[in-house]
Amino acid sequence: MGYFLYRDRTKHTETDEEMWNSPLNSYLRDHQMGHAGAICNLPDMIGHIQAIGSLWWQYTNPTPATLGSIHFKSGGIVAPLWSPLTDSPDLFTNCATEGLRSWYHLLSSDETRRAAYGNDHATRLLPSFDLRTYHFEKAGPRSLFIDGSRRDVPAGTAVALLVIDRVPIWSAPKYFGGASYYDQESRVSTIDYYRQTDAVQQGWKKAADAAQSTTP
Repeated sequence: MGYFLYRDRTKHTETDEEMWNSPLNSYLRDHQMGHAGAICNLPDMIGHIQAIGSLWWQYTNPTPATLGSIHFKSGGIVAPLWSPLTDSPDLFTNCATEGLRSWYHLLSSDETRRAAYGNDHATRLLPSFDLRTYHFEKAGPRSLFIDGSRRDVPAGTAVALLVIDRVPIWSAPKYFGGASYYDQESRVSTIDYYRQTDAVQQGWKKAADAAQSTTP
């Protein structure tokens, strides 16, 4: 497997050996991930984000990120979700993992899948994640932050972006198990897109509320 190497943008100089052995690149290599992302089950995804979500802020290109956001590519006619901006690596990671936990808890309640695949049915679903960089090409006046505030974001700001894709395709319970273009064990749920997006948002809110409750 080939590996994409990421440069630590907080270092003015970094040798090839230092880049190879950096915390992010070492983690990706140890977990046989060719880049900062993977198709995997949700428990594994949560573990990956806990391990490298905060770290990613140092590796965004061409400058380290100062803000973070999460892009959840929901399916069907439901518009994709963008989280409000976060202003710290830890809050970014906490929002991401709480959103994933809430989503996983909801998908675990799918009794149609449970009957078909057993109690580990939700672990058999395989969404994907990618860590990317978003740039404010123009200034973002009064941008929404996770704490509910509105702040101006300067042009050129680098944002650490987590993209969640391959959201489980919705199927009505009575049609589950029939002919499908998708692999039903890894791609299909009877939990509709609205409930899935709501669960993710509830996780973001839980993390944001927890952060505010600990703020002096």
